[in-house]
Amino acid sequence: RDITMSRGLGDVYQRQVITPPVWASLWAMVGYAILLVLVMIIIFRIIMLQKQKKVSDEKTRFFINTAHDIRTPLTLIKAPLEEVIENRMVTEQALPHMNMALKNVNTLLQLTTNLINFERIDVYSSTLYVSEYELNTFMNDVCAAFRKYAEMKHVRFVYESNFDYLNVWFDSDKMGSILKNILSNALKYTPEEGSVCISACEEGNTWSIEVKDTGIGIPSCEQKKLFRNCFRGSNVVNLKVTGSGIGLMLVYKLVKLHKGKIQIQSNEQQGTCVRVTFPKGNSHLHKAKFISPKLPDERPETIIPGSISDLPAMEISQINSSLQRILIVEDNDDLRNYLVDMLKTSYNIQACPNGKDALIIIREFNPDLVISDIMMPEMSGDELCSAIKGDLEMSHIPVVLLTAQGDEKNMLEGLEIGADAYITKPFSVGILKATIKNLLANRALLRQVYNSIEEEEHNFPVNCTNTLDWKFIASVKECIEKNMGDPDFNVEMLSSRHHMSRTSFFNKLKVLTGYAPADYIRMIRLQHAARFFVKFGGTSSIVNKESWLSVVYFLPYCTSAFLAL
Repeated sequence: RDITMSRGLGDVYQRQVITPPVWASLWAMVGYAILLVLVMIIIFRIIMLQKQKKVSDEKTRFFINTAHDIRTPLTLIKAPLEEVIENRMVTEQALPHMNMALKNVNTLLQLTTNLINFERIDVYSSTLYVSEYELNTFMNDVCAAFRKYAEMKHVRFVYESNFDYLNVWFDSDKMGSILKNILSNALKYTPEEGSVCISACEEGNTWSIEVKDTGIGIPSCEQKKLFRNCFRGSNVVNLKVTGSGIGLMLVYKLVKLHKGKIQIQSNEQQGTCVRVTFPKGNSHLHKAKFISPKLPDERPETIIPGSISDLPAMEISQINSSLQRILIVEDNDDLRNYLVDMLKTSYNIQACPNGKDALIIIREFNPDLVISDIMMPEMSGDELCSAIKGDLEMSHIPVVLLTAQGDEKNMLEGLEIGADAYITKPFSVGILKATIKNLLANRALLRQVYNSIEEEEHNFPVNCTNTLDWKFIASVKECIEKNMGDPDFNVEMLSSRHHMSRTSFFNKLKVLTGYAPADYIRMIRLQHAARFFVKFGGTSSIVNKESWLSVVYFLPYCTSAFLAL
């Protein structure tokens, strides 16, 4: 600002300039402008990255779904080939060709599995579910799965340890993935007459597993890239050995989850040694969830049917009233037709392409078992299963889910919605048939409990006593017992008290107990009468007691016995 001062006769003007604060200076304004531009660039970059991630996720999802779809026709090739070889449907001269075809189908299935696992490298669960395992037992189970393959390749395959018994803590699924990836690579890249030696060691506060092979090795100049995603050695590519390049990356992540270390030593054309080391005990796994140990099991490969029929298709096998009924719900025409052909000699089969049609067919066909795919149009398999298990008229029907989602989380979700069995595809024909047979046999065993009047409810399985079927049978028995001496009590009255039509009630009770409603009423009355006679030693013991109360108690059971006869 300007300040004017007066001195003597003349006016002298003096101008004084006051400097503005730092935050309002020119340089501050320039800084503000630069900061604003940077913020705008960052925001723009974030928006672009989000768009790119969305596009990338869509491409990955398409990629994985396509891999799933490839497995459907491969499964339809594999299953008939296995059946032809198992049943010796071809000449001895043709068997080697069939085995070669089956071997290559399995190779293609493994390649599609690698494509599907491509997605898992980033989303693989970081939560450990650990238990205590005996290491020799666990290793023998893992190695047993590779011995046949080693024999086919004429590779010496040996496991040894420097201890007799050692308990260690780990996540069995993830440790299985670690070992299977390492052993698979060792066998895959070891030529015939080579060797793969596995050794487990206990050293101080650590335990380790070492896998040595006499394979092609890894070029020294490329060993720094070992744990990068999709890395494959140049010598492997030149040999045209199949693989996805994500196995070691997955192993590295899983080893780190267990707070372990992985070391790889390799010389080209001499072999590779992979060593993974872990701390003893479980104090280092403080973030893990501790669960009870799992029993070893074999899980088949998985597929997701990809072909969706435009028009609903239904097939029915030749009717034979003596055979049990099975409904197949599958949207892939070829797979559905194959399942029908495979089972029609042993069961009455009806098939449909989606869950919506299945709900209509179930009420008319009244199947003894339902086999359903999960991913289907209009109504998925899990929705169908929930609808069946939530409806009193259908809740007794066992449901087998066939699906591609074979990891533990999806299997638990399937079982929690009420599925009686959960089979991943491509499935073994023998396993599917055995599962069907066992489920139907178990239903027959349940009838013995449904048909008994013994009060053994405290022995019922915890997960069964609250189901609709158990409540239904308990309610029917209670209603019959309350009307034990009523000669006018009949099936119409029993069904109406359960708010069901006579037909629905007949079908429900017939499937659960093996008796028609009238026969079931008669059977319950006879059981009560017989139980009373045994308990009181016949009518003479009642007369000797000279107790009107006993006589009053006895009369309804006598009446029930006469009514039953």
